[in-house]
Amino acid sequence: MSLRPPPIMRTCLSCLIAMFLGLFASPLAITQGAAASTYNVEVLIFRMNGPREGEPGAAAARSASGDSAQGATQVARYVGALPAAKLQLAGARQKLAGAGYRVLAHTGWTQTASSWGSRNGLAVERVGLQVPGLSGQFLLERGSLLHFGMNLRYTPEGGAALQMSEIRRIRFNEKNYYDHPGLGMVAVITPGTK
Repeated sequence: MSLRPPPIMRTCLSCLIAMFLGLFASPLAITQGAAASTYNVEVLIFRMNGPREGEPGAAAARSASGDSAQGATQVARYVGALPAAKLQLAGARQKLAGAGYRVLAHTGWTQTASSWGSRNGLAVERVGLQVPGLSGQFLLERGSLLHFGMNLRYTPEGGAALQMSEIRRIRFNEKNYYDHPGLGMVAVITPGTK
């Protein structure tokens, strides 16, 4: 007489073991998997014609409430430049230029996200922007939601410095408009690869 369980019991036992191991998978392994996600970022920065009546001098930094970082802090990492064929804002660039706005920069890159609330971003020079008078960083942060923003300073030759600092929740493939009375930015974030 054989002591082996019938085939149906062996299959059920295997399923139970797999489920048990899945329930106790390491949270670190899950976090590391999420950290490997990359995002394609495209920005179009332009100089506006000046403040409109009654507008404040600078946009206040905004953040979504109730979103918190989980696990270890992740630091944003630059992966590489986006090829020109993947850039989506060429039409917006033409419309802005046609309306009399001065386009300062149009670029795209791939990166990982930093943890929500870390305010750890990529410097404008790191993403390949060499615009005289432009400094600061771009912020892409992930908690339970994805947020994108910037902390930029633009000082035109012979002019007063303009500061634009904002971060907000974004959705993939949507054009996000950030403004300041003298400076503006359009950004599109798309999923990269894992």
